[in-house]
Amino acid sequence: MALEEDLSCPVCTELFREPVLLSCGHSYCRGCITDHWTTSRSRSCPVCRQLSPHEPLSNLSLRNACETYLKERRSGKKKDEGLLCHIHGEKVQLFCQTDELPICAECKKHDHSYHKTQTLQQTVRLRKGKLKAALRPIERTLSSLQNGTAQDAKVLKYIQSQTQKTEQKLKEQFKKLHQFLKKDEESRIAALNKEEKGKREKMERRMKGRIQSLSDMIREVEEEIKDDDISFLQNYNSIMNRIEHTDLDPGLCSETLIDVSKHLENLKYTVWEKMKDICPYYPMTLNPNTVAPCFSVSDDLTTVTSCVPQNDPNPLYSNRMVLGNVGYGDGIHTFKIEVGNSRHWTLGVCLEPLSPEDSCWGLRRNGDLYCLLTSQIMFKMNTNPEVVRVKIEDENHLWGRGCRKVSFFDARTNCNFAKITGVPSGKKIFPFVIPEKRSCPLRLVPADVTLTIEQNLSFQERHRGWIDICVWFVFCLYLIFFLKSDTQSK
Repeated sequence: MALEEDLSCPVCTELFREPVLLSCGHSYCRGCITDHWTTSRSRSCPVCRQLSPHEPLSNLSLRNACETYLKERRSGKKKDEGLLCHIHGEKVQLFCQTDELPICAECKKHDHSYHKTQTLQQTVRLRKGKLKAALRPIERTLSSLQNGTAQDAKVLKYIQSQTQKTEQKLKEQFKKLHQFLKKDEESRIAALNKEEKGKREKMERRMKGRIQSLSDMIREVEEEIKDDDISFLQNYNSIMNRIEHTDLDPGLCSETLIDVSKHLENLKYTVWEKMKDICPYYPMTLNPNTVAPCFSVSDDLTTVTSCVPQNDPNPLYSNRMVLGNVGYGDGIHTFKIEVGNSRHWTLGVCLEPLSPEDSCWGLRRNGDLYCLLTSQIMFKMNTNPEVVRVKIEDENHLWGRGCRKVSFFDARTNCNFAKITGVPSGKKIFPFVIPEKRSCPLRLVPADVTLTIEQNLSFQERHRGWIDICVWFVFCLYLIFFLKSDTQSK
């Protein structure tokens, strides 16, 4: 009440409405002080009687205080009203756990007599505790995000590390290509310079020989011109004949020039063909994002080796299977894995993402024994394959409709030594490898790249076989007709 009195106008004794401040320091409602001055015909303060020659100023601080007080009083009333039962008008002190409703004592007696209830304060206390407990994992997650210890931060750090390592590997790979191209360029320029040197020396010898020959002729003719008149006239015709038959320009063939075609013909293709030896094509490579910390993958993503766990592991993948980067759908697909002399390895296909059961179809070697992942039957082989070819194909027989078959071959002998049927179709399956022993890597085998050159052949060249058959057919008909006519004439 004391606060409400301090916020009340001395004239109307109610809360200030548009309070104004007089020069004497007292405050009034703007309407109240205006009416007072109109009635008294004097601009004096109703409290201290001091005159106010100037217009009163708005008291913003007092107005804000009044508005805040009114808001708090309204919210207090609503709170008090909310604690009363809207049916019986009594204070709500209980909570019905059966109906999840706050109730009063009268509600408990009538509508909730057999329901489980507890005091409202106890319910609020318990449920606030549950909410705080439920918030703790969220608070811990928020704290780990803010402190940089959450998985998101680890992934971000790993992405940065991946970028740096990949950039370094890119530079190394392109450095090798640049070195190859530089070496090939130097070799070709050296061959060009060698040809230029040979043909230049040949031309220099030719020019030197012609200079010597022409100089000798000129000297001989000049000496014969100096002979006495009788001798000169006697030799004149032979001298003139020699001069006239001197070949001043013996001519040069195109072989004298640099064979530019030899150096530039299909240059890019020729370089590319040589690069195939250092740039093999792999239809499938390994996915480095599926490499566990205990494995390492080569820079070209074709070889995986078991090793000591790395210091910068992938935070999103911990499975021991290293997957290929290509998923195979329905149809026929093959890939080759070089296992070498390793006696411990596993390879095959799997679904991705991996499910905990019925998701892998592969072959494992453990020493001299082999077994399929889908069975526990062990078997031996007379000759252990060094390269395993895996073939995925649809099963076309009736009972296998809608399934696929995975077969394992010795790539050297093309012998099919194991197969798995009933692999589900309709989903992509990914190759996987697991090197089970250190220092025994598993390698992908590159594909054989062939180039088909299209040639524009004439009609006769394209259909020579059919033309020959037609000619022989016509000749046989003519021969039969001729023999028949000859027989009838006899």
